[in-house]
Amino acid sequence: MIDTLLSKLDKVRNTGSGKWLACCPAHNDKSPSLGIKQTDEGKILIHCFAGCSVSDIVAAVGMDLADLMPVRVTYKKGKKPPKFNKNELFDRVVFDSIILFLAVNQLLSGEPLSIDDLAQVMKAKNTIDDLAREVRL
Repeated sequence: MIDTLLSKLDKVRNTGSGKWLACCPAHNDKSPSLGIKQTDEGKILIHCFAGCSVSDIVAAVGMDLADLMPVRVTYKKGKKPPKFNKNELFDRVVFDSIILFLAVNQLLSGEPLSIDDLAQVMKAKNTIDDLAREVRL
């Protein structure tokens, strides 16, 4: 669907992976003021920096709001859908990495870990293992 949308816009310029700028079709735009982004899930996000509504923008190119969303998200047969989005994955890995870092520092300074500390370390390790498996889906 992204190709269909981009083909209906003027002065389209790629600004990065899955990101574009173009002239907004909902107002008399001379220089690109429409930001377009396609998410990893296939959703198309659009924003006019001049203030046009998303409804007006899609109507101006003969599309509907539903056209900005994937028909359906599919996953490999036998695989579960992801539990976390990329930001959540990153935040979780950082949190659990800090726990592991603190435990390693404590051990390197000659202090043993308590039973509670060991439980936290094992929980962090297992969470990172689970996240690594999920990313490999």
